[in-house]
Amino acid sequence: MSGGRHGEVASRRVFRRVRCPVCGEWRREMRVFGTPWQDEAGNIKPRHRIRAELAAQAQAWTPEPRCDRCRRL
Repeated sequence: MSGGRHGEVASRRVFRRVRCPVCGEWRREMRVFGTPWQDEAGNIKPRHRIRAELAAQAQAWTPEPRCDRCRRL
């Protein structure tokens, strides 16, 4: 494996600060997104395409607005 790649999937961790609309508590949520290093034909994707795919996944993510405590109530 060359180029600093580890595994079959490129991954990106995204953190968002969210305020619960019920109790007002701030929290930090994290989610991991991934995309395969290779395209459908088995060719290695260019880095800019990998970054664009991961950025699109992260942009589409909307965290749950309520905190765990308020969700249980």
